Amino acid sequence: MNLSPSEPAETSGTSSVRCPRCRRVFDCGARGERSACWCVSMPALPAEALEAGTGCLCPECLADAIARTHAPVGGAMPAPD
Repeated sequence: MNLSPSEPAETSGTSSVRCPRCRRVFDCGARGERSACWCVSMPALPAEALEAGTGCLCPECLADAIARTHAPVGGAMPAPD
């Protein structure tokens, strides 16, 4: 999770923010209690995978970023035994 401020989707004080990657609006719980955000149930991204100042990612983009960090080098899956 990247706790930098995301671009607010609305100014009404809601927790809706806009994903910096896909521009989709989603609800982010990081503005309140960290434990209340949906992303705490997902694996953490390594610090080098985060882009400073970009804000939180939507569920789909965060899942994609996590998958990319855990993908085998070269993109090929190991052959089954």
